[in-house]
Amino acid sequence: MKHIIKSVLTLFFVAEAFALQTKKTDEVLIKNQSQTLAAAIEGENLDLLDEVFDNESFILPEYHKTLSGLPRISSYYDDFFKQSATISYTKDAFEVQRIGHLYIELGTFEHKYRTPNNVIFDYNGKYLTYWKLIDDKTPKIVAHIWGASHYFEAENLQFVEIATLDTDRLIPKTQWERDIENVRKYVYQAVLTGDAAKQLKSYSEDAIYMTYYDPPFIGKDRISDYFHAHYNPLVTRDSLATWAIKVVELGDYALKFGEYYVAWTYEDKPNFIRGKGLSLYRRRDDGKVEIYRQMINHSMPPTPKTGDE
Repeated sequence: MKHIIKSVLTLFFVAEAFALQTKKTDEVLIKNQSQTLAAAIEGENLDLLDEVFDNESFILPEYHKTLSGLPRISSYYDDFFKQSATISYTKDAFEVQRIGHLYIELGTFEHKYRTPNNVIFDYNGKYLTYWKLIDDKTPKIVAHIWGASHYFEAENLQFVEIATLDTDRLIPKTQWERDIENVRKYVYQAVLTGDAAKQLKSYSEDAIYMTYYDPPFIGKDRISDYFHAHYNPLVTRDSLATWAIKVVELGDYALKFGEYYVAWTYEDKPNFIRGKGLSLYRRRDDGKVEIYRQMINHSMPPTPKTGDE
């Protein structure tokens, strides 16, 4: 009997060790491929982009609409490279973990380049990337979003325009889609009324929130500080629209591709903005669904509202 127990325990520890080694190996693959993307940008090398993107990939650039598929993604970078001159580009991951059948990578980047206006611009920010493994060995990007960690003049980035496909709003059908829609409605009311405390309740204690013009906010306390500072009582929110485009179910997690529109008035000046984001939801043991990882950026700079935009 002792021999049987010993054998079972041995098999258990061997399996645990193998799983841990596989996890570490996969994380190394992801980090190495992430540096391939960095090399492609720094070297302005379109061929290297083929190694990290495929026809199912999405990119969510700051000050541009979402682009899908390798041809459009290549066109975006090609246009960017032709109109600017990269001096240096580095990126550093601060989190890589497996979520369902995907891997999530969060990190920061520093991109120094010469703009079309001959200005040397330090574009420093953060990014969030979802990866898949092809044949268990080749990482490809599922979705990649990035944005600055500080305010900057739009002309330093908004010089690329690639045609995009129209997107349909998701009609919830699955349980995950319905649960995410319920969270969206809850957050919508909180944002519309500027209720920071209410909005905070939709985030997990260990959430990470990455928004425009700021560094990553790690943990609910940091997110709380941001929300309470963000809602200015002198700003009137005139209208708000948020919607889901796509949901990828990942077991106890689900990834949402979302878009938003906000119109507001400050000092009698009406403005509007359009944007997008990637939100990762987690279902707790008690069934509650919370936002676990989230990044949003603007698809355009804040713009004066003159009509029915």
